[in-house]
Amino acid sequence: MLIDILLEGQQALVVGGGKVGERKTLQLLDAGAKITVVSKEFTEELVDLSRGGNVNLERAEVSEGYIVGLKFQPKVVIVALDDRPLNKKIAEEARSIGALVSVVDDPSISDFAMPAVAKVGDIRIGVSTRGSSPAMAGVIRRRVEKMITKKDLLQVELQKYARSLAKKYISSHEERRKVLSSIIENGEVGSFLEDGKMDEARNLAKNIIIQGKRSRK
Repeated sequence: MLIDILLEGQQALVVGGGKVGERKTLQLLDAGAKITVVSKEFTEELVDLSRGGNVNLERAEVSEGYIVGLKFQPKVVIVALDDRPLNKKIAEEARSIGALVSVVDDPSISDFAMPAVAKVGDIRIGVSTRGSSPAMAGVIRRRVEKMITKKDLLQVELQKYARSLAKKYISSHEERRKVLSSIIENGEVGSFLEDGKMDEARNLAKNIIIQGKRSRK
């Protein structure tokens, strides 16, 4: 089961400044987390992110007891070291302070896994092989990204507008769901989006929402 953890503005700790730690850091950045990376050494990308103020780097030798001595409370801890016994100890410590833990390449001691994520515009699609093949997850991710069209991206933008508007006009959650689904399935709306006519699509969506309100009175 894939769960999208909401990390906007939340503290996150990445233990390990190599390529794997870098990749996990970029995923956390995309989620809007406030990130600290601790390691003896860091990739150039992580250093660049630090210079830009996006990531806090802490140069330190991570050992047993490091996590419980933190001066902040991370919501999630990603462990990406090449020392399996130490990874386990860090995971246990992180869990003891209430953090969710992901140990890279060791799902047996993790609370969650970070799937390969297809990213196009505001669309995010997680691809997981449950640890069986991270490489294949990456292949499928790239395939999925190619499937997402400009129309799909515009539909997401339109739905954000329509959802906000529907909350003002339609009190029932179930009725809002039906109206929003009808906008997605509406052929005329789809034609407007294919032609890049967002204003026309918004106007039609608004009419559908208002008509939906009137029909339920």
